[in-house]
Amino acid sequence: MEGSPTNRNRSRVRLPTRRVLAIDAGSRRVKLLVMHSDFGRLRIMRRELVDLRTEGLVSAAEMSAHLGSVIAGLGHPPLAVVIPEHLSASHVIDLPPGPESDVKKQIGDEAIKLSGVSESKIIYDFARLESADSTRQHFWVTLCPEDSIRSQMLQLGIDHEDVCEVTTTANALITAHRVASPSAPRAILIHLGAQTTVLAGVQGGQGAFASSVQMGGDFFMRAIARGRGLTEEGAEELKRTENLFTGANACPELIEAVDGWVAEIKRQLRDALKQNHGLGPADSLEIIWSGSGFEQPGLVEQISKRGLHMRQWPQDTVLDGVSCPSGFEVALGSALQAFGYSSQLVSLLPEDYRQGWRKRVGRQRMEMASIVLIVLCAMALGFGIWRKLGLIDRKQTFLEEIRSTQEAADANKTLSAELLSRYRALRPVLAAQQNTKDTLKTLALLQQTRTNANLWYLVLADQQTYFSFPDLDTVSESNRAASATIGLDFIMPARAAALTNRFVGEVVPANPGFIAELCLTGQADPVRRTLQELVTSLKQNPLFSQADLLSDDLRRNVADPRLLVPDRHYVIALDFAEAEFHQPAFDKARSVAGDAAAARRPRLGDATTHKEAR
Repeated sequence: MEGSPTNRNRSRVRLPTRRVLAIDAGSRRVKLLVMHSDFGRLRIMRRELVDLRTEGLVSAAEMSAHLGSVIAGLGHPPLAVVIPEHLSASHVIDLPPGPESDVKKQIGDEAIKLSGVSESKIIYDFARLESADSTRQHFWVTLCPEDSIRSQMLQLGIDHEDVCEVTTTANALITAHRVASPSAPRAILIHLGAQTTVLAGVQGGQGAFASSVQMGGDFFMRAIARGRGLTEEGAEELKRTENLFTGANACPELIEAVDGWVAEIKRQLRDALKQNHGLGPADSLEIIWSGSGFEQPGLVEQISKRGLHMRQWPQDTVLDGVSCPSGFEVALGSALQAFGYSSQLVSLLPEDYRQGWRKRVGRQRMEMASIVLIVLCAMALGFGIWRKLGLIDRKQTFLEEIRSTQEAADANKTLSAELLSRYRALRPVLAAQQNTKDTLKTLALLQQTRTNANLWYLVLADQQTYFSFPDLDTVSESNRAASATIGLDFIMPARAAALTNRFVGEVVPANPGFIAELCLTGQADPVRRTLQELVTSLKQNPLFSQADLLSDDLRRNVADPRLLVPDRHYVIALDFAEAEFHQPAFDKARSVAGDAAAARRPRLGDATTHKEAR
């Protein structure tokens, strides 16, 4: 005989298992329960009670065909199968402390001894129990012949389905009770089926013992059939509809059968309590019944009269809003165990089914990972599209703004061109008016300076005329005589145009303004001070941008030598301050470049070239 322990490292909720079909198959009824898990939140999606005789499913082939159609209609979910308790055995084994490898070997040896089978392969599983005794180790061990498990699967027609869990009736009841009543540490669970009554002891929320009695609802039904002379169908109908324990309808055969059943249950409990002292006395234990067999009218009251006081399985909410349907306690426990809701998780799943389930779980995890990756990629793609659409919208907005700005710039350019055209036509007039105004102011200013000092002006000419006029040394005697007849010897542009210009082709260093030649009389120091005060006063006048002595290389011999005082002859260059309309309306860059070039041009009155007054 060969043992087959299951994998001990199983998580509480074994994702990606999200839906489980629990199958609790009895001799008369098959209970199907579909439970769904949304990441730990459980829901009962469907429950179905199939009465084999009512449905006419009397043969194993008919039952497997019907069950196959149900499984196919549900999309072939993973199955959790319940093995009848009489086919298995569950015990608590005490072992001395030792390493894990020794514990597994000792449990395997004990499982072989407890099975009492020498030829069949035994599938067993175990779970460590919590105990206050530190000198011993306690394990809950469940075992079953592999042939019995496979025979049950073959009978149900699910041998080719994905089976994720195989458990026993007692283990399913213990799991369901722990979830339904976590605050009840000690209890006896009694489940009455058609052929078998299952007993399970719970201590501290863990399994303490499990046994079965081959007396169930059919045992009571046959007693009624004998006493009343009815067929099994008639006796079953009478059992479900009438109270046969009191009054004129009382059935002595049924009462006797119930008394025998109670006696056997009490014996089983006495034996279990002797072996499990931690459960305490029998009268302090809470006995909970479940199963459709107890729904017979008057049965629970009759059992209580015989000293076995029981209460019904709790129907309150057990987990995340999931209530236990009446009669589906075993199926619910197997589904909860399939999802990992068990403190002592034991599984009797054969090794080939276990490997197949691992492959399916691995495949589902890969599929889930692929789905998650696709969702993440879709989210990233959606986010990227959203960003791109936002950028496109912003670019469209910018383009509209640029288009409107360009249109405004074009309109501004057209208006500016029109204004510049008008300004160019008006600028000569404004320049001439300004020149006339500046000339008159200059004459008045020079007249004023003349009255305040011992000086007189010989020549007053605009700079363009002055620099383009030839020296008097080259002018004929007739022209010299004509010039002498003029008061202050003003040199006019018309006269200059009639003369020969020996500077033709040269660059004329003339600025808008005048050239004034004057003479001063007196001693050298007073003359120097007078000249300095005159130049300073002219510089400070806002009419001129520059007022300074003209360098010797730029002088022209224009004045009549007869009017000159030797060494007291001075020439002053007066540059008018420019107004905005003196400059052409160029663009900003050309205007800045022109201003820079003008700033680099040497002034006419450079102090380094001025002649010092002696």
